[in-house]
Amino acid sequence: MLLRHALLYLPAQFVGPLFQLLAMVVWTHVVDEHTLGTFTLVTATHELLQIGFLAWWSQYALRFIGRYEDANEAARFYRTENAVMLASMVLQGVAVVALLLLVIAPGARGALIAATVAYVTTRSLTLYIGERARARQQIWIYTIQQVVGPSVGFVAGLALIRIFGPSAEWPLAGYATAQLLAALIVLPRLRWARALWPVDRAIVVDALRYGTPLIVGGALGWVGLNASRFIVNEMSGLAAAGLFAVGYGLGQRAAAVAAMLVTAAAFPLAVRSMEQEGSDAGMRQLSANAALLVAILAPSLAGIFMLRTEIVHLLIAQPFQQVTLTVLPLSMLAGAIRNLRAHFGDQVFLLHNRTRWMMAIAAIDASMTVMLSALLLPRGGLAGVAAATVLSALAAAVVSFAIGLTRFGLTLPTGHLIRIAFATIAMAALLRMFPEAKSLLALAAHVAAGAAAYFAMLALLYAPSLLRTLRPRPQHSGA
Repeated sequence: MLLRHALLYLPAQFVGPLFQLLAMVVWTHVVDEHTLGTFTLVTATHELLQIGFLAWWSQYALRFIGRYEDANEAARFYRTENAVMLASMVLQGVAVVALLLLVIAPGARGALIAATVAYVTTRSLTLYIGERARARQQIWIYTIQQVVGPSVGFVAGLALIRIFGPSAEWPLAGYATAQLLAALIVLPRLRWARALWPVDRAIVVDALRYGTPLIVGGALGWVGLNASRFIVNEMSGLAAAGLFAVGYGLGQRAAAVAAMLVTAAAFPLAVRSMEQEGSDAGMRQLSANAALLVAILAPSLAGIFMLRTEIVHLLIAQPFQQVTLTVLPLSMLAGAIRNLRAHFGDQVFLLHNRTRWMMAIAAIDASMTVMLSALLLPRGGLAGVAAATVLSALAAAVVSFAIGLTRFGLTLPTGHLIRIAFATIAMAALLRMFPEAKSLLALAAHVAAGAAAYFAMLALLYAPSLLRTLRPRPQHSGA
């Protein structure tokens, strides 16, 4: 079932993140370091505002919307939902203007302010619609929210840059337009209420009780993920932040793309197993989820490391190449560790409603990221900052898995992990034999060869299991 659901979610989980990766590459060729720094800091700021003002409700809806199925329950939920969404978007709009003018771009013009507000509010709307659709397994609605914004927004932003010039407001405006379009496309098919009142206080209290630890944990997680960008901006300037953003953003996005190929389908299945069959079944499903997640992350990480030189030289504009070459593999490693923790280790706490553990673990990542980034930047430059994110992510992951294994019965899919490791090593050995690609076609051939070697080795290692599965069962005739 997990593999089937993962395949159904594949377009949403692949196309949107792929365009985000593509955009990061293309922006290096069409804007300068200052513009890219502004754009990436705005998008990172939105992630924080999303966590602070809406994630508590999104996570509650994802986990408990199934409770509100009959007409009366649904009506009070949707009224409350409307009020929460309106308040959240107003607060996010006010907050992002303040942060833009005080931290990111003091003296920003009206066009940048308007584009920033539009980007933040429409992005929050599409993310929430996508989460609600995922909770109800409305895959096509989820797909539209995940695909239209990044793909159409990238094209629109690039067109606006070509027309009006390489300023940060134009890619933001392009994404905002596409995100609004994505929401309007699915609006007629969504279940929602037209009223805002009365707000159901019991639902809000339940959502806050469940989600408040997630707000704190999510905010700390955001610090772990993004503090390095702001520390570079503060200590080395906006141009350095733009240089760092390329390698760091590509690495984090590549890890997210790989992880999201399976994670959209995975957690709802674990929730269903937990609700229908109990804790042991939920833990078994999490273990199965983790095996598939590692099967995607491990070859992605190894492939980027082995092909990093040709990837950077062929795809990234020359002014960004030196820093990206150093930062990219470290960022990918940190991203892989964080995704494995978020979509395996930390999900134990979500299933058991023990979300306070997530706050403590996220605090480890956040505090170490801030301290190590500030400490290593003067000594190791931007590479030192990237290394700080790896050490911080690893420390938090070790604590998360230790608690899950010792207190909640989490198990590691050891047999699967051993097979995946052998297949990844075989792929890396093959890639090491290739000379550096001098064209995109040669790079694509290297990627294809590595993927073929990986899957061929996996097929060989899993052959006994596959044969047992495919072997016809003997038919027993009745007496």
